[in-house]
Amino acid sequence: MTAHHRQCGVALIEILVALVVFVFATLGLTGSTINAKRTADGSRHAAEAATLAFDKLEQIRRELPTYADLTIGSHTDSPNPMTVTGGGGMFTRTWTVTTSLPSLTPFVTNGAIARIDMRVSWPSQTGTSAVVLVSYYKLL
Repeated sequence: MTAHHRQCGVALIEILVALVVFVFATLGLTGSTINAKRTADGSRHAAEAATLAFDKLEQIRRELPTYADLTIGSHTDSPNPMTVTGGGGMFTRTWTVTTSLPSLTPFVTNGAIARIDMRVSWPSQTGTSAVVLVSYYKLL
């Protein structure tokens, strides 16, 4: 058998091995790319949710204590689900107003300050994710 005949099959095997290595490398990169996209999407959604929560808190803080959104209890935004620019999105914004604050009782009379728990939630790969901001509002 000549050297040429011994080399004929080796080239095909080298190509197949290179192809297998390329396929595994591509699959590995695909998995990490998908994971990076999920992480980036989650970060973007959290930033958008924080913006929605902060914007509503600022809107409420500019109002008088008699404003309907400052009444005791739970509230829901009318454009839910919403986007940062308006309705029709994936975010749900709700908030709860509480005036009985036992932790502040020695320092503040009950009913003088309202606690606002602003929650913005959205669907995610793991179920529902949310951002919660807490603020206080002087009622008197």
